[in-house]
Amino acid sequence: MPLPPTELPPLPDPTPWVDPQHFSIDQQIREQGISLFLGNTAPGLPSLTMRARAVGLDWTLPGQKVHKGVPLPAVEFLPGVSLDLGNDIPDLVGGWEAPGLVNLSVLPGVALYAGAFVVRATPRLALGVLPGVHPDLRFADAWVGVDVGQARLGFGKESRWMGPGRFGNLLLSDNAVPPWMGTASGEATLPGKLKILGRFRAELGVGILDRPRADVQRPGLLMMDFRYLPIPQVEIGLSRMSIFGGEDRPAVDLGQLLLPTEPHVYGDPNQLRPDQNEQASLDLRLTLPLKKWFKLPISYVEGWWEYGGEDMILRQTGSIKLPALAGVGNLFGAEIAVGPLTFTGEYSRLMDDYFRWYVGHRVYHDGFTQELRVLGHPGGPDSESWTAAVGWSTDWGRLRLWGGSLRRVGVVEAFNDRLFTLPQEEHRQHVGLEASYYLPKGGMASVSYTLDHVTGQHFVPGADHFYHGVVLSLSPARRWAWSALAPAAGKR
Repeated sequence: MPLPPTELPPLPDPTPWVDPQHFSIDQQIREQGISLFLGNTAPGLPSLTMRARAVGLDWTLPGQKVHKGVPLPAVEFLPGVSLDLGNDIPDLVGGWEAPGLVNLSVLPGVALYAGAFVVRATPRLALGVLPGVHPDLRFADAWVGVDVGQARLGFGKESRWMGPGRFGNLLLSDNAVPPWMGTASGEATLPGKLKILGRFRAELGVGILDRPRADVQRPGLLMMDFRYLPIPQVEIGLSRMSIFGGEDRPAVDLGQLLLPTEPHVYGDPNQLRPDQNEQASLDLRLTLPLKKWFKLPISYVEGWWEYGGEDMILRQTGSIKLPALAGVGNLFGAEIAVGPLTFTGEYSRLMDDYFRWYVGHRVYHDGFTQELRVLGHPGGPDSESWTAAVGWSTDWGRLRLWGGSLRRVGVVEAFNDRLFTLPQEEHRQHVGLEASYYLPKGGMASVSYTLDHVTGQHFVPGADHFYHGVVLSLSPARRWAWSALAPAAGKR
């Protein structure tokens, strides 16, 4: 697959198709069978540069200078502008919801690199009109820390994507406003003869769900993710997320937070004891680089499965009680790449007879949400969905057509191991077309159209609606930088 002559888009977004450079590099990793993780990729230029070099690209930051072989500190600018039209509310865009029917957004992204030290921020300044005038300012991305590609330590707000899914993951996707988090991660292949054991990755994050909530204000959020590549074609992931603490809540039991051997609190009607909300998942990815192995026209075939639980229970194993998953959910998907074409399909089911996904905890009723948008799969609680897409990538641009369906059940409450639901279900059918063109002097122009048809909206009989959305975006220059001057400095 040809790599586009452009750099990263100005709005950080780990959704595979949205970011053309990440998408193309990940395609190369799959086709070449390179031992790098695809289920959890750290945002930022250092990680992208590491992955680009693994597929044979020696990247430098345009405009950055070096002195005696060492890159000088550089300031990077990533400008962008977007025009959003219509009443459709998109998924997987970092919680962004246009304030009006006509919305103009400016994204003046900037980043500072000084060795391994990184500071970056992408404010989104938007003006929405019709009806009325609605200014909006938010940070799509803001992070400070140390990043060397294979390891990083820092704090900030980042859109993340944790798992193998293309249209959402069970625990964490770019669907809601990202919380402020401090994170540490690292990945490596063991040295010497131990390299036959494969490659390992671990990440730990602690943050705060900072958006206003109807239950507990500013609860803490714990994120753990462990990944293993026994061979380049097989990736295994184990992830966990926990909500804990918050304003006017008792002190956290640190031992239970790290290892929930007593996952449920009983006999506490006044909610005086510390408690936490748990989610965990196990995912598996299998990639077959058929073109590399057998010289077939099919570049690769990939399948993935994510198995998760919305809560923890204790399960007896002999004489020992161990935490186990409850409220099981599943996500399945497959992808085939043939030349410039990529065919993708994905199915998710997040329904259970007692443990509800994302919401409904006895203390944290809003659960794993920010502004009522779930951090995980965009289908949300009590849902079943499928999505299919076909994409075409060339050296001048890209096209993608996609469509899907979502079914949601309205839950009233869970009582005595029974779930009481509303008679009216909500059904959504959606289609979309996206096109991008790489500008001759760098940059990208994109246009997309989406159409949604919803029946029984909010579980109300007869509430049937159509929603339309058009997005035009322009990033006039993907990336350029200014470096501090030195007498003997020269361009790389």
